[in-house]
Amino acid sequence: MKILAITLEKCSGSALMIDGKIIFSSSEERYTRKKSDASFPQNSINMCLKYGNIKAQDLDKVLICGTQLSIIAPLLDLYSSMTVKDRLQLMKDYWYPKLVENKQVSLIKILKHKIKKNQYPFNTKHANVFEFLKKDYNFENENEGFLQPYTPKSEEEKANDFYKNVIAEFLNIQKSKIEQIDHHTCHAYYALYGSPIRDDNTLVVTADAWGDNLSGTVSIFDKKNKKIVRKKIYSHTEFQLARLYKFTTLYLRMLGNEHEYKVMGLAPYYNGREREEVEKIFEKTMSVDNIQIKFNKEINNIFYFLEKNLHSYRFDHIAAGLQKFTEKIVKQWFENLCKKFKASAVVYSGGLSMNVKANLIISKSKYIKKMFICGSGNDETLPMGACYYWNEKNSLKNYHLKSLYLGDDTKYKKNDLKIFKSHKLTKIKSIDQVLKHILEGKILATCRGRMEMGQRSLGNRSILADPRDYTIVKKINASIKLRDFWMPFAPIILSEFQNKLILNPKKISSPFMTIAYETIEGDKKIPGAIHQSDGTARAQLLSKDENPELWNLIYAFYKKTGVPSLLNTSFNLHGYPIVRSIRDAKYVFEHSELDVLWLDEHLVQKK
Repeated sequence: MKILAITLEKCSGSALMIDGKIIFSSSEERYTRKKSDASFPQNSINMCLKYGNIKAQDLDKVLICGTQLSIIAPLLDLYSSMTVKDRLQLMKDYWYPKLVENKQVSLIKILKHKIKKNQYPFNTKHANVFEFLKKDYNFENENEGFLQPYTPKSEEEKANDFYKNVIAEFLNIQKSKIEQIDHHTCHAYYALYGSPIRDDNTLVVTADAWGDNLSGTVSIFDKKNKKIVRKKIYSHTEFQLARLYKFTTLYLRMLGNEHEYKVMGLAPYYNGREREEVEKIFEKTMSVDNIQIKFNKEINNIFYFLEKNLHSYRFDHIAAGLQKFTEKIVKQWFENLCKKFKASAVVYSGGLSMNVKANLIISKSKYIKKMFICGSGNDETLPMGACYYWNEKNSLKNYHLKSLYLGDDTKYKKNDLKIFKSHKLTKIKSIDQVLKHILEGKILATCRGRMEMGQRSLGNRSILADPRDYTIVKKINASIKLRDFWMPFAPIILSEFQNKLILNPKKISSPFMTIAYETIEGDKKIPGAIHQSDGTARAQLLSKDENPELWNLIYAFYKKTGVPSLLNTSFNLHGYPIVRSIRDAKYVFEHSELDVLWLDEHLVQKK
C-alpha cells in the first residue's frame, strides 16, 4: 500500500508511507527557503515520490489533512509574509470591528495588496487562484483560519473541492483516489504511532489552537482491536489555551503561531508578585472542571481582553504569568483525564505539546507512569498521522516511527564538492578529527545524512559546540543565530549516560527534544546548554542505534571530558528554515562566523 498525505496552509508539506512505514516526510519551507511557507507543497511531494522510487500513478491513496480547508491563508500568504506590525494592524482593522463592534468587514479588501495571485507554479487553470475563484467563491464570507476559523458550509465545500482538483491535476491521478482526514485524527494517530508506547488503555491526547473547528481531543487506544476510540472532543470555542498563548505572544509583539517558544523561554526569568497577579488575570479566561475546559464566554476577543487587563505589566511579568497558568491548566487536565479513563500511559501531540516546560510538569504527575511526546507535534507532522490512520482503518500493519531523519539525504558526489573550492576540504579518517575542533572551542555545523523532519535539529542539520563553555552561547548568538538573549540552547545527551546530567526517575524518553528535564549541576557541567534561569534542559536523548556517527562523536567527547553531551542548535540563519542541502549549508557557512562544516565524509574550513 502506497499512501501520499499532504498538509496545506501553514507548514505545508507531505509524507509518503509504503507498506506501513514512513519513507519520507518534509515541509515545503525547506525547499523554498521561506519560513512557515504555506504554498502548495510541490517540492515536498516530488521528493516523496523520488525517495519512494514511484510515480504518482502508483499511489493507492492520496490523503489531505483537514476537512475544513481555507483558501485565504495561502492566497494572502498569511503565515510567511505577515509581520508583527501587519498582524497588529489586522487586529485593529478586521478583528476588532468584526468581533467587538459586530460590523461586516472584508478580509480580502483589507489585505488586497497582499494577494498572492500566482499561487500554483505548475501549468494549470488554477495558477491564478484569485481570478479563477472570484466568480464562484464568496470571499466576503471567508474568515482566515489563523485567528478565528470559520467557513460557511457552501464555501467550505468549494474550498475542499478546489484543493482536490488541484492535487488531482498536479499528480495526474483520478480525483476518486483523494480523501480528506480530519485534523485532530491526524494528530492523534501521529501521537500514537510516533511513539513506542501502545499499551492497552493508553491515553491519546491532542491539543492546539484550532483544527477543523476543534482545539483538542481525548482518545483511548484499544490494543485488542488495534484502534483509537475517541472519548472527548473540545470545540475551539471552549478549549482556548493554545489560542490564549498565541495572542499573548502577539500582545508581546512577537509572531503568534511561531514565537510562542520565545515567550516560554522568557517566562522563568521572573518569579515575583507581578507574576502571580498576571496569573490571576489569566484565570479569568478559563478553568478545568473535571475533564471539561470552560472558557469565559464574556470574552469575545482574547487580544483586546489582554490589552485591557495587562497594559500595566512588564513583558517578563506577562510571560511568567502565562506560562505558570498554562502549566497549572494542563497538569490538572491531564490528571483528571488519567483518573477519568483509568489510564497511566500518555501520548500527546498538537501545537500545545511543543511547550516543553509544561510537558515537564505533566511528566511529574503521580498518575502518569509512562509518557511520550512525539517529535514536532505541530501541523507539519499531520501527513504522517493521516497515513497511519488510513493504514489502520484498512486493517494494515503500522510500524511505529523510530526516527525523524526522514528528509533529503546529502549523498554528494566528488564533483558536488567543487562548490567548496575556495575553502579547505579534508577527508575524515577518524572521528577524532571532528572532535578536535570542538575541544578547541570552535563552532561546528553539520550537514550529513538525512535531514530531520520538523522544527528540531537532531544532529544532522545542527550547530554543535562544547556545552561546558557558557561563553560559546554569546559567540553563537553574535555570529550566527542572532537569538534573543533569554533563549537557551539545548543539549544532545547520550541516553545511556543520562543519569550523569538529568533527573529522569520515570525514564521518560525524549529522542526528539520534546520535554524539559531538571539537570544535575547543569550550571557547572553544561552551562552553555541549559536554561540559565531555571537550570532545565530541553534534551535530545540519543541512543547509539538512532545516529551512530553522532553518538560516537559525543562518546569521544565524553571520554575526554567526562561530559556525555554536546550543545545543539538548528543549522540556519535567523528567520530562515533549517538548511536542507550542502548548497544551503555552504551559504550559511559563508554568511556567518561558523568555524567548521561537517559533511558526511569531509570537513570544510575557511582559509
